[in-house]
Amino acid sequence: MSTNGLRGIVVLTGTSGLDIGRTLEVIEQELGVTTAKFEEYVEREFKAPIYHVAELLLVDYRRASAKFREAFRKMLESLKGSRLAVVGAHSVYYRRSSIVANPLLGYLREYGERVVIIDYVDDYYHALYRLATRVAEGHTPEIASFQVIDPAGFLYWRSAQESVSSLATSYGAFHFIFASKHSREAHIRLTSMALDMAAGQPKQYRTVYVSHPITRVRARARSLGVPLRNLEEVNEIETVKRDLERSCEDLIVFSPTTIDELIVDENGELETVIRAEERWPHPSNGIHDYPYPIDLSDKIFDTYLYPVEDTVKNKAYLRFLRRLIEASVERRDLGYVSQADFVFAYRPTMYGEIHMGVETEIKTAIAMSKPVYSIIPREERNIEYRLFRFEYPLSSLEELLHVLRCRA
Repeated sequence: MSTNGLRGIVVLTGTSGLDIGRTLEVIEQELGVTTAKFEEYVEREFKAPIYHVAELLLVDYRRASAKFREAFRKMLESLKGSRLAVVGAHSVYYRRSSIVANPLLGYLREYGERVVIIDYVDDYYHALYRLATRVAEGHTPEIASFQVIDPAGFLYWRSAQESVSSLATSYGAFHFIFASKHSREAHIRLTSMALDMAAGQPKQYRTVYVSHPITRVRARARSLGVPLRNLEEVNEIETVKRDLERSCEDLIVFSPTTIDELIVDENGELETVIRAEERWPHPSNGIHDYPYPIDLSDKIFDTYLYPVEDTVKNKAYLRFLRRLIEASVERRDLGYVSQADFVFAYRPTMYGEIHMGVETEIKTAIAMSKPVYSIIPREERNIEYRLFRFEYPLSSLEELLHVLRCRA
């Protein structure tokens, strides 16, 4: 397949409801690279909106995918003269309660040049809110007419999206998972690294996953009756992440709390009204805007996406949804560990106890032969934490910046 001088493609992909179009706009402005939306070429080829085209893949995948191939050819032709390009596309479509793979991934394999896929994820409640709003405003009419798109269905869709995207690694493509709520700078750095990798001229970026206690911290905020964002420990953790990113210009920081879906009440039941004070604070300098509160039983969801009485107002459904969320947390956070060059564990013995999630991430990184640095204040070293430890223990962020050779 002719590339017309194009030496690399970075594909930004994800489910609907992530507004990847806005991400493409920011990347084009910041990096001055050529961008394209693959689905726009598909729609022109079929002379139909993409949500109908996705249904045609269900009818006859072979015939429909031939038009996807032609759309891909025309997109490449339009990128003629560009050395690098960033393309927005879905890896899978979700129509008539069916998951169907985008043929694009197969054509990328035939493309023959370097490919990097950045798989965007966002909190299910904000993604669903965007979907419902777009339907209500008439941007995607009848998108849910043959199916419901409820929180559980969305999580299955997202899981399939990540699985199909990761298949691209079988033919040498690079694959990253990345949450939309990371800082604007993190978005730009990751895309910059991907572009350089696609060009075959790696720039010296480093990636780090920041592991830290979450569940116990959230429980403490609840017991004190204060919003998470007002808790000293939360502000301390977020300040460390922010200072690490600002001090190390070559560092891409992956943060677990840029997705925060396991928000429960004092009885362990999932909250169905997501308030800003109950969500772990995320960077305010991101790419998108995020409204709060999100009431999952609001009329907009009941009208356009799913029956609230049968889903979010049903306790059995919420218990099932919680299990799906827990599984997605495990998969995503270990995915972050896998794609990071090293792991930084901040206060793994906070409150004088060992935190299971942090311990799992440390042990996973060590098993993958990835360096692990930890900051443990002296007052939190009073528990047995010496045997079989292979991370590099430090006492302050300044020490870490020195070890990483960053400018403080």
